[in-house]
Amino acid sequence: MLILLSISAFALSFAFAPFGVRFLAYFAFVPLLLIINKYSYKKVFGYAFVFGSLFALFHLWWLYFLIVPVELTTKILLILGVTVLFAYLGLYTAVFAVITKYLGIIFAPLIWAIFEFLRTKSEIGFPWGLIGYTQTAYIPIVQLASIFGVYGLSAWVLWINVLLYWIIVKKNKLTYSIILLISFILPITYGLVRIKTNPVTALKVAIVQPNVSPFAKGDYESRSRLINQFISLTKQAIAAKPDLIVFPETATIVDITRDQTLQDTIHAIIDSTQTYLFTGTPLFEINQPIYYNGAVLFEPNYPGFRSIYRKIHLVPFSEKIPYADKVALFRKIETNDMGNCTPGKEYTVFNLKSVDAKTKRFGCLICFESIFPDLTREFTKRGADLLINITNDGWFGKTPGPYQHCELAILRSVENGVPLIRCANNGISLIADVYARTKYHTKLFTETIVLGTVTESLPPTFYRKYGDVLIYLSIIVIVIALIVRLFKKSELPPKYYKYR
Repeated sequence: MLILLSISAFALSFAFAPFGVRFLAYFAFVPLLLIINKYSYKKVFGYAFVFGSLFALFHLWWLYFLIVPVELTTKILLILGVTVLFAYLGLYTAVFAVITKYLGIIFAPLIWAIFEFLRTKSEIGFPWGLIGYTQTAYIPIVQLASIFGVYGLSAWVLWINVLLYWIIVKKNKLTYSIILLISFILPITYGLVRIKTNPVTALKVAIVQPNVSPFAKGDYESRSRLINQFISLTKQAIAAKPDLIVFPETATIVDITRDQTLQDTIHAIIDSTQTYLFTGTPLFEINQPIYYNGAVLFEPNYPGFRSIYRKIHLVPFSEKIPYADKVALFRKIETNDMGNCTPGKEYTVFNLKSVDAKTKRFGCLICFESIFPDLTREFTKRGADLLINITNDGWFGKTPGPYQHCELAILRSVENGVPLIRCANNGISLIADVYARTKYHTKLFTETIVLGTVTESLPPTFYRKYGDVLIYLSIIVIVIALIVRLFKKSELPPKYYKYR
């Protein structure tokens, strides 16, 4: 069984980007479901833990090879942290399996969706590798996310696995085969009908991918060189007369809100064409040691900045030690180059006031903020009809990491019915429309400027309006099922327990 589970976990990892065998997700859980039905709770927990941990390893192995110029102590801590992460993710699968065994296989899709939802919560939230992301290459199917979000897609994939399991173990195979066919037809039909409407073009944008090395140092010479590159690329982008120029995460190297000379230089470039410029930048509080990962919008003919965004959800251990402000012991983990950022609190919505277009209010997602559906939805609830994801994926190197990170972000466009601009320092930069159809993909580790257009947003989707209603309904269903199960168990005669 361990061999079979290992093969299944390995196969499931290939159902994600950058690989093309997404359909493997439809089969990968069948061996685990067979084990859930066959073995005791103790063995089910152990087998499921192995399956979940191995899948995390096969899917996220590249985390061991991040290109991070840090001191040795930090590197060792990161390696240990990644190992603990794989075991932590394995625990979710183990508990899922035990609850599924107790309630019945039919509840597996809802239980799985609930646990994926729980993985997004808290300061150690890490919703990477959610099963719904295996479907991002299938545009009609992912339209389900406009109703139920990525968790609904995950539940659907688990439902397909459950049906295949029943086809294997039950006698009435034709009935379950028909249900399986219908389970594919319905979402595909919905998706095809939904994407018949083509939104009109709203904005002309220039995405700047500077390709700054992850090993670039912060000395004076390096800063001067990178700032000159920033100015040069801005001049090149402005030549196309876009409505908006977008730079990636911390592209300015220095806190641009405190560098008046650089601000004046940028304004001298953009004011003549009435072009907005949006860029990531480090932000500092001079009077106290507070650092933010932020973003600002240059508005033509407007000195200073109307709005500033400070990253809300920081990367655990890299940007902030989780709960270090609450647990003194955790503060001892902090090193000189890890965990010194402060989270922002405001869901800033930027406004392109002078642009004659319907889509002109946007929210910013910095780096892995784009993998949190609820955080993203909060921006759209506050009026954003465009999402801009700025990131620096150079840390991943030439691994599956940047491809996976990219696809996680794309699904936010379907969930909320808004387009997405993605600007990555080292790639992959692109534009996704409201249906997760993408264009203008850039290559990794290439300096380039992408000129493209962004479409208008759609009316608010069901998910944008009501959020994770599927999860809340699932929790209600599971709680009721647990109560009923416990009630029935209490009515069984003593002999039942003796011989069970």
